[in-house]
Amino acid sequence: NNRGMLNDVEMNVAALNPTLARGLRMMLWAEHLGLYSEAELFDLGYFLGQQQQSSGDTGRGESIWQSVQEMLGDLHAGLRMMVKRAQDNLLRYKARQPLLGQLLPYLTAEEATQQGLKFREEHGW
Repeated sequence: NNRGMLNDVEMNVAALNPTLARGLRMMLWAEHLGLYSEAELFDLGYFLGQQQQSSGDTGRGESIWQSVQEMLGDLHAGLRMMVKRAQDNLLRYKARQPLLGQLLPYLTAEEATQQGLKFREEHGW
């Protein structure tokens, strides 16, 4: 694992603007779910941050934002979607298929063993 600010960062962020905070949360969920390409997420980020873009990029960001709100606007539905994606990705992992998004379930060592996953406890599976 290549750790560092470029590849792997965990941080706490406080946003005083509730609309921006909601947008950032839903954008992060969309990224973890693998719903959009990197370019689409950049367009969405520029739109949410009200940064200047070409009219086509602004329209694309706004369209993506509408779609994200429809899919993830209900917190409970969004969480259910993430749980399902993690479970689906576990099946994909076992079948040696590429994951969709970045989500996998958290498993204890006992659960991983029951699932037939090879792992090293200090590094995970």
